[in-house]
Amino acid sequence: MPGGYHPVTMNDEPLSPPEIRRRRAVRLVDHAGQMKVYPEPHDAPVLPTGWAPLDRDDQEAVLNACDEHPNACRLRLGSPWDPSTEYRVYALDTATWKGVCAATIYTSTASLTRNARLLAIATDPVEAARIAVDFLNWDLEAEGAAWRLSVLLSGS
Repeated sequence: MPGGYHPVTMNDEPLSPPEIRRRRAVRLVDHAGQMKVYPEPHDAPVLPTGWAPLDRDDQEAVLNACDEHPNACRLRLGSPWDPSTEYRVYALDTATWKGVCAATIYTSTASLTRNARLLAIATDPVEAARIAVDFLNWDLEAEGAAWRLSVLLSGS
């Protein structure tokens, strides 16, 4: 480890650095008396290859930028699971954000109307849309729907 501090165990073997792992949320759903577990489709937020994990302040900055630029919203999908939730995709074309795309969960309740959770950062809106659609499909699966949505480029 940098900095010269190397913790050791009782047998003088160096300890490995702590591993930071995000955990996926799950839904427990009772289907006709049987409990089923539906894990989220991704460890969120999904980030471009090579990006370091975002801390909470960084995630809040992206969510606030989405809230401040509602015209940057390129896709809105209502959740069949929770009527107060939408999966949204933003293309933040401002000078500050330089085209960063974000997939978010937008919540609209009596006490909260904002982008509440960052699902993904992407370099293009299609990739962000695929992540948002994966989360919508998670809702559909938990609801017991047999159909799913997908994202295709025009001309495909």
